[in-house]
Amino acid sequence: MTKGERLKNHVVLVVGVSSGIGRATAEAFAREGAKTILSARSADKLKSIAKALISEGFEAYPFPWI
Repeated sequence: MTKGERLKNHVVLVVGVSSGIGRATAEAFAREGAKTILSARSADKLKSIAKALISEGFEAYPFPWI
């Protein structure tokens, strides 16, 4: 198994994605091939991070906290 495929066919949910450890964790999971569900209170930051990951070819699905 090559890097970037270790988590292929896995789905992860990461909360607190708008900054810090949450953002780094979401990026790491995405880079390992996971379908990454992103959640945060800041909808604008969340959309920006999801857009960046998607533009790199990763599967990222933003869900803001209400």
